[in-house]
Amino acid sequence: MTTTSTHSTVLIVGGGGMGLSSAWRVAKRGVDVRVLEQFPFLHKRGSSHTEHRIIRRTYNDDIYSRLMVAAYDYWSELEQDSGQKLKYLIGGVDFGPADDPTLTDLIRVSKEIGIPLDVLTPAEAKKRFPQFNLPDNFLLTFCPENGFLAVDDCMKAKLDQARRYGAILQDEEQVLEIIPRDHGAEVRTDKATYTCDKLIVTAGPYVNNLMQQMGLDFGYTIELNQAHWFEVKHPELFVPGTFPVFIVRYDASSIGGMYGFPTFRNPGIKVSIHHSNNYIDIKDYDLQPRENTTERVLEFVREFIPDVTGKVLNLGACPYDFPTDEHFTISLHPRHKDIAMANMAGHGYKFASVVGEILAQLALDGKSSFDLTGFDVNRFFDPGVPHRPAIHVDIMRPKS
Repeated sequence: MTTTSTHSTVLIVGGGGMGLSSAWRVAKRGVDVRVLEQFPFLHKRGSSHTEHRIIRRTYNDDIYSRLMVAAYDYWSELEQDSGQKLKYLIGGVDFGPADDPTLTDLIRVSKEIGIPLDVLTPAEAKKRFPQFNLPDNFLLTFCPENGFLAVDDCMKAKLDQARRYGAILQDEEQVLEIIPRDHGAEVRTDKATYTCDKLIVTAGPYVNNLMQQMGLDFGYTIELNQAHWFEVKHPELFVPGTFPVFIVRYDASSIGGMYGFPTFRNPGIKVSIHHSNNYIDIKDYDLQPRENTTERVLEFVREFIPDVTGKVLNLGACPYDFPTDEHFTISLHPRHKDIAMANMAGHGYKFASVVGEILAQLALDGKSSFDLTGFDVNRFFDPGVPHRPAIHVDIMRPKS
């Protein structure tokens, strides 16, 4: 390793969804910023790839629904900057037992803050969305402002716009050590040593070792998520505009957290499960889907989407990083205020546009204009720091 020291006003460790968003927002302010990414940009070893991810206004915790207003605006700004269509607001549904707490809270929050939402009985849902087969005790909600992001297009747009505004983007350079300083930080890689006035850490599922180096002895659980593309008998019923994105709200059941998409660029409908219960050490990540998750998802689609033939057309995998409460971490370091960080708990890509702006604010202004209550990393160490109730019941399940 060389001993050359290269200084930046802002240095970003991690060039995935949050890191490139931050680079775009910092560079657009006219501030010099450098991004260090251990893999080639736009790689598939993190959590920011695939053809689409859900974007939605509807949450069972109002802080997320309120934050999504700005996220939509920044995605629109990225569309304007890049000249590309990135978000497809085709409508989205959530369904589950009428008494499921995440579903009832979602309905309540949507009503309180004015999110357009239709609440349908199974009979009403069958007329509107005949693709679904719902039990009699379920409700289905529909929000016309939900949809999906074309993730690979979003990533390329952020990369291009960060570079356009002057960001220095360096990939295939692994960070070996982060050393907080009284002012700024020093970052050592397998190629060079860098210093900065402000450091942003957006390492996704590769964060645990870096957290320890920054004196934060807290470990994220790394869980394997995987997507399945299933063949359907009547493809015309599963195109955008006819078939919505969907999420299952049933935290007391193994089907809780199932979610899916219409056919987009790849044949078939895409269906995933939020919690696979397959836990990994990130250094051993092999990009391979697990058969037990495929069987679990297939059992769900056969019952709830009977047009699925059962044939799996394609599979994909990605690692998620989960804290104990499944809420975001977006904050300054509790002791080193020149270091900002974000980890998104497996449900954050839709927020990437606004998280980039928040991290730019934290790094350059020392504070954010957005409500981040409950997202402080110090909540894991100091019981006096505000916490939020766990966002899902299912994270309390035994790890099996």
